[in-house]
Amino acid sequence: MEGGRLKRELAQIAARLLADGEADDFGAAKRKAAAYLGVREGRDLPDNLMVLAAIIEQQRLYDGPACAARTEHLRQKALEVMQFLAVFEPRLVGPVLYGTAFEHTPITLHLFSDEAEDVVRTLLGIKIPYQLAQQSRPVGGQRTETYPVLLTALGEVALELVVMPLLRLRHPPLSPLDGAAYRRLNASALAALLTTPGAAAVLPEFAERFQQPL
Repeated sequence: MEGGRLKRELAQIAARLLADGEADDFGAAKRKAAAYLGVREGRDLPDNLMVLAAIIEQQRLYDGPACAARTEHLRQKALEVMQFLAVFEPRLVGPVLYGTAFEHTPITLHLFSDEAEDVVRTLLGIKIPYQLAQQSRPVGGQRTETYPVLLTALGEVALELVVMPLLRLRHPPLSPLDGAAYRRLNASALAALLTTPGAAAVLPEFAERFQQPL
């Protein structure tokens, strides 16, 4: 199979695995897709942006109205949480920001405090239970940082609260999507987005880039 065609097929399979909840991230989805097709991992694997393009195309073709409704709902819930946690300067990141969330996708927020315990105390103060996890991200050069992650929920909506030092408010870590600085949206920008026709849409950056079918 020609290399470009193989990568596109792997991206489409990886996108379906992510949609079905059979993989938790791009890396796992690509490895499972490679195993399914019986190809070696390496140069034949698509990059994460190619998988994202496949997700956008599949949602457009098969899940359009539901995906739009889900996106607007999750963005509205994200705004509620961000307003409540305003002291930590929250930023929306990930699939809910992109407009590519699945039914099982959590809202991911970056919070900023040099004392992660302050966020914990805020949750405990209103009796919100949470589980503690960790997340490591590159920050440039060969350096990585590890951040505490508070896993909780707002009603039926899962939340992933990543607590970063204040330095990362102005200097974001690098996203696993493409190795660039995280795309992020603050509460005022999200509130403005929710008043526009794009309230339920894929981010324009991705819509324009991936408007053609794979």
